[in-house]
Parts: sequence; C-alpha cells; structure tokens
Amino acid sequence: GEQLFKNTHGNDWSCATCHTSNPADPGKHAKTSKSIEPMAPAVNAERFTDSAKVEKWFKRNCNDVVDRACTPLEKGDVMSFLMAIKA
Repeated sequence: GEQLFKNTHGNDWSCATCHTSNPADPGKHAKTSKSIEPMAPAVNAERFTDSAKVEKWFKRNCNDVVDRACTPLEKGDVMSFLMAIKA
C-alpha cells in the first residue's frame, strides 16, 4: 500500500503528489490547489466512514494515478497502509 501511495506509476502523479508523503498531514490538489484533509484516519476521523465516497475517490484517483481502476487488493493495501499511520 505504501509503495502504491508514494510511487508514480507511468504518470507524473502519485497519491502523495496531492496527499503528501505523510498522510497524517493535510494535502493540496496539484492542479486546483484545493486543500485536502489528511488521509490517515488517526488524524481525520471522518476518513473512510462513507463507503460510497471511498469508492468514488478511489475510482477518480486511481484513474489519475495508474490510468485504470485499482484492484480490490490494491485498495485494501492502501487502506491498510493509511490505517496503520499513527498521529
């Protein structure tokens, strides 16, 4: 999960491009500069509480980062990485 989050995958972007390499920190969208709340549930209790939102953002961001939908295993790996981060 950490590698998928932090590494680029054929594009110029990784998840960390907007969400920072430390998911406990707030991020900023690379194109719009819109602020993004931290990804780590340890510092953002709202993260991952709405399954429809989770699927929407995985779909959008996986297409941006890896040019395809992420597999269930990839999603689980990223979620496990983010949930293991301590505040």
